Amino acid sequence: MTTRELAKSVGKSVPAVFNLQKKFELSKARRYPEGYAVLLSKLIYLSTCSVSDKDIRKLLVMEKKLLELLKVDSLHDGELWFESLCIAKRGAKRLLLSGHDLGHPVRAPSIQAGLDFSRQPQEFFSHAEMGTDMLRELQRYADFVGHIQERVKEGLPVVEATAKWARRVIA
Repeated sequence: MTTRELAKSVGKSVPAVFNLQKKFELSKARRYPEGYAVLLSKLIYLSTCSVSDKDIRKLLVMEKKLLELLKVDSLHDGELWFESLCIAKRGAKRLLLSGHDLGHPVRAPSIQAGLDFSRQPQEFFSHAEMGTDMLRELQRYADFVGHIQERVKEGLPVVEATAKWARRVIA
């Protein structure tokens, strides 16, 4: 989709989309995947619920890092790999922004990202150390998402009051 189509999809003007891209350090392109609109919509929703730009940027970085640790980035080509995999689905097993299904709850006490029984060259770090890093990052992510969810919960009455007021203004 073009920038104009992207803007229409998220209910914003083209300059507003450019501002969002700059604010959240998102890649620009001539053509955007459908997932880009899903991601922008989620960022708009979080902003509307008074989640700070700083927290949203941190969430983006954390989620990209998790997906890179899981090697999900290797499944998608190009600079827009993250944006291209974003979907609107949500749930206890899915990451907040991308909607990527981890196959286990985000707050799982352990992880098993995948099994590969083929012979592999010796890694610099042991599998236990790498798994510990992944689990630690996942726990940090889950805690931060909990913080974001609390902020959204706190901002919800303001959003509801704004929607109620807006309906009266346009009536």
